[in-house]
Amino acid sequence: METLILALLVGASTGLLLGLVGGGGSILTVPALIYLLGQRVGPATTISLAVVGLTAAFGSFQKYRRQRDSIRLDYALVLALLGLVGAQAGNWLNKTLPDKVTLGGFAVLMIAVAGLMLRPPKLGFVASEKLVHVRARWLRAGSIGLGLGFLTGLFGVGGGFLIVPALVLLLDFPMRYAAATSLVVIALNSLSALAGRWPLSGFDPYLAATLVVTGIAGTWAGNKFADRIPDKTLRKIFAWLVIGLGIYIGWQALK
Repeated sequence: METLILALLVGASTGLLLGLVGGGGSILTVPALIYLLGQRVGPATTISLAVVGLTAAFGSFQKYRRQRDSIRLDYALVLALLGLVGAQAGNWLNKTLPDKVTLGGFAVLMIAVAGLMLRPPKLGFVASEKLVHVRARWLRAGSIGLGLGFLTGLFGVGGGFLIVPALVLLLDFPMRYAAATSLVVIALNSLSALAGRWPLSGFDPYLAATLVVTGIAGTWAGNKFADRIPDKTLRKIFAWLVIGLGIYIGWQALK
């Protein structure tokens, strides 16, 4: 019963975070599966890919129905398609690195990215579209896609906690555009990385299903609340949550 309650809370929290800020679900799911639900790193990252991928797919569908102009499908598809290539390289490295090294790298990356998110973006999306050369912008988007795909495969994350900062800091998206667009990328990246891990060693379908169902409910609630919270506040919530979890995971990796 205790395990079931924990699973329900983890799933709901994952979905809520995805709905609020368009990412970060996996930074809750992976440590929760390891430290609260007793999963090893390999199975935990695999379950995380399934849960975050399906939850993000629901979230992106919900966003598209309510605010379709906030999703840039052209950028999402470029990031996701090139992410397919990077994810397979990340999958290979995930199987070769020791668990402590994987967790330590995950923690360092989380803290570094969250620190960048605390710095406000320089330009809004519409203004920057006119200032940045179109070809250079698409090359930058392609490079981001490869890198994010690699990290998705390596750490078992949907990449939302990286996609959102990348869109905000490198492509000058406002937070709301970044949050909505990232859900599409997260879904495609996660599910492609999951397919690359077949057969799914240690995968618990019942636990994954529980997390997906509650995650979808959390995403629905998060999308509702996100419309009422200013961009700057959303960005700070996202950044400080990532920093706190990064410190905790890093401490656990060093024990």
